[in-house]
Amino acid sequence: MQKKLLNALPLVAIYIFWNAPFLLKGFTVQSGVLGEFILLEVGVLAFFTVAALYTGRLGRLYFALSLWSIIFGVTFGSVSEARFSPFFFVAFVIAIRFFLSNREKGDLSVGSASVALFFILLLLSTSLRFVHLNSVTPSSGYLFSIYDNTSHLGVPITYVYGLVFAIGQVSLTLSPITALLFPLIAYLTADNTFLIVRSFRSIGGSSITAAIVTAIACQCENTIGLISGTVSSLALSILPYFIFLAAGMLILTNFYLHRPRKLLVPRINRLSALLFFILTLAVEFAIVYTGAIYNLAVFGFNSFLSLFSGFLLGQVTGVKWRMPVHYVAFAFALQTVLFIPSLIRYALVSPPFFELYSVAGMAAGFIISLSFRNRDNLSRIGIFEFVFSMEAMIASVLLYLTLFSVSFFSGYSEIAVIDFSVFILLVSLPAMWFSNIYLLSVRAFGS
Repeated sequence: MQKKLLNALPLVAIYIFWNAPFLLKGFTVQSGVLGEFILLEVGVLAFFTVAALYTGRLGRLYFALSLWSIIFGVTFGSVSEARFSPFFFVAFVIAIRFFLSNREKGDLSVGSASVALFFILLLLSTSLRFVHLNSVTPSSGYLFSIYDNTSHLGVPITYVYGLVFAIGQVSLTLSPITALLFPLIAYLTADNTFLIVRSFRSIGGSSITAAIVTAIACQCENTIGLISGTVSSLALSILPYFIFLAAGMLILTNFYLHRPRKLLVPRINRLSALLFFILTLAVEFAIVYTGAIYNLAVFGFNSFLSLFSGFLLGQVTGVKWRMPVHYVAFAFALQTVLFIPSLIRYALVSPPFFELYSVAGMAAGFIISLSFRNRDNLSRIGIFEFVFSMEAMIASVLLYLTLFSVSFFSGYSEIAVIDFSVFILLVSLPAMWFSNIYLLSVRAFGS
């Protein structure tokens, strides 16, 4: 333990050099936020330092700090504040020196991927923006509260007590939640991805099936990580809370990858599938009969039920022919078409087209169901996860584009689109995550 603490001491020097712009008055700090800034910085850096010490990942932390030192040095140099760049260069040298003495297998790949993913999350969430702020910056750099130019009611839960760092044309907004969860999610996404690749290789990854399953499992982790950035900045909705769901699922996956065990899932027989099929049709009928179908979120729920009923129909029928797996791509394409807003609007005003719409959803589910025939558990779970991960990505992309000025859902209110996307993500994310854990279990221990 004493050796670990000695290896961690250089971190203090790195953090001091990082604060050179503040210590040497390169930043003007708004009155009243200095205490918040100190608490935020000390809390976050202390958390990751303790976590690195506890898990034995100091090498990864040093490498990530070296990359961020370069980024900070280049940023200050590009906004005519090169006088601070040497401080970040010294921090880089210290970080690289102790990365080399503490490095372990995987530190380079995981560390670099973590920094890249963190940068992407900052961009997706609009925490990092490139705008000219001369009107609010009396000096080369300015640190102020997010509430200076945003109403308290307009700040999502993820940005409560946020601070804005503005220098030149670069603006970075961080809050206690994003400063803690974004780097944590970025690290877990990268670590889980490389753990999945290594674990599948160790079991025997020479087959095409193994390569496909590995890619699907990694896609799940990256989908969860990226969605957390997409939804974190949306105000006045439940969506910002998805960042906590994403972090929780990534933590559980990381825990499972380090302590794998066999998972058992009860099988559904044909009679059970038939009962579920009848119940699903009854719910669909009730949604249409009561008129609730005109709510965009309920329409999304009904579309999911159509897909699910088609899947159950395939399980109930005695068809023994196995559909080629590449037909799943056709089912996925059909799913994508069903997300087109203009078709949704037409389905809500034309009963014949609505029936066609529902049949198309059932057809997609039926194709997926038949593709399950005579396949091993590994392939079936891979198909299931692929479908749900693609659905989650479609929903999040449509949501992101719609709420950032690309109006795919013109004619619907912003709240209606949010509710629609919330439902799709609520269904897709947990289903995708659980199937991924089960996929890893089957791959490691068999069905």
